[in-house]
Amino acid sequence: MKSQKILIVVLFLISFNAIGQNARFSQIWSAPIQFNPALTGRFDGRVRASSLLSFQNAFAQDSVISKEKVYMNHQNVSVDIKFGKYRSSGDESPQNEVIEEEATDEGKDKTRTKKKLSGYWGAGFNYYSYDGDKSPIKATFYSLSIARHFYSKSNRIFGFGLQFTNASGTLDESKGKAFNKEITGGAFRYPYANGNTAGVRSGTRTYQDVNFGAYYGRVTESVMFELGAAMHHLFYPLYDASDVEDKDEPALRHRVTAHSILRLRFNDKWGMVQKNMFWQEGLYYRSRNTDDNLEITAFWTGLELYRTDPEGSINPNFGLYTRNFKTIMPYFNLTCGRFINLRYSYEQPINSIKFPGYSAKRSEVSLIVTAGRQTKPGTRFFKKLNFW
Repeated sequence: MKSQKILIVVLFLISFNAIGQNARFSQIWSAPIQFNPALTGRFDGRVRASSLLSFQNAFAQDSVISKEKVYMNHQNVSVDIKFGKYRSSGDESPQNEVIEEEATDEGKDKTRTKKKLSGYWGAGFNYYSYDGDKSPIKATFYSLSIARHFYSKSNRIFGFGLQFTNASGTLDESKGKAFNKEITGGAFRYPYANGNTAGVRSGTRTYQDVNFGAYYGRVTESVMFELGAAMHHLFYPLYDASDVEDKDEPALRHRVTAHSILRLRFNDKWGMVQKNMFWQEGLYYRSRNTDDNLEITAFWTGLELYRTDPEGSINPNFGLYTRNFKTIMPYFNLTCGRFINLRYSYEQPINSIKFPGYSAKRSEVSLIVTAGRQTKPGTRFFKKLNFW
């Protein structure tokens, strides 16, 4: 538990020094494969299909059209599946062992042997895109990921994941030059510094990307925690979508993500889940000459309350999150039976005048459908390791 507390403190301190704003979604935990490829297959069930839609708006950054609103739509769709033998009910303890007995010639049983489930594989597909009616840049991303999950002990699990992405971006200033870095999806460079130049710029760029991640989790009846981290853009792909030839074209820097999850037991009827999630763009192993001050850093922290003894098959739960302590985000989570999970959130800036970099408003809805789930909502809540 000491390492968990230290990480939470570190993440809170980092959040106060964040230099940028947004990292795509408000509900970033509803797109876990995009956040960390090691989370492929980290759910209760056999097959999971997820969709996350985000409707965002903010004032354009261009000083000439500063009063014009920019509207961006983001979509994330993923499907992942488990392979091999895994524990039911969300990888919880103690359904971990299969005990066999063999009879000897004397009619006595041999010493019982225990066959432990060592883990399972997860594979997934993720699609992400963003576009706006007047935005000059749009992009699509197709990703395939594979993860291996291990049971080190009856109440512990850890895993690693690898992801391959094909990204395609288009620059078309004939649509308009209304641009805001806070709500544009990123991963492609828009040369905003020259946004007021005469003429209409256009171009396309396609690149391949490799991402890697890992996590570790542990659960007891009273407390559960999970730690994880990932690094994206391992090989610095070129990402300028304009058609301007540039001998010193910049490469896409690393993205680093990290998370911690802490589950606490209030009583027999209520439990709490506390999440911290960190996202930073623009990292090199050593310093290079790029637009460091324009890269994005974001930190989410929040609490979710869960009812652990629902009377029926419908279980509504609530939460409250913030981004860098400069926005507020109410969160609603509704689980229906063993198959459907519906989530909704709305992110509102707290003080856009004092913090002009935090002016975006985001309304997001997520639908998750799961097959092969073993438990109803809230059931065995204090045995589970999965809160994605």
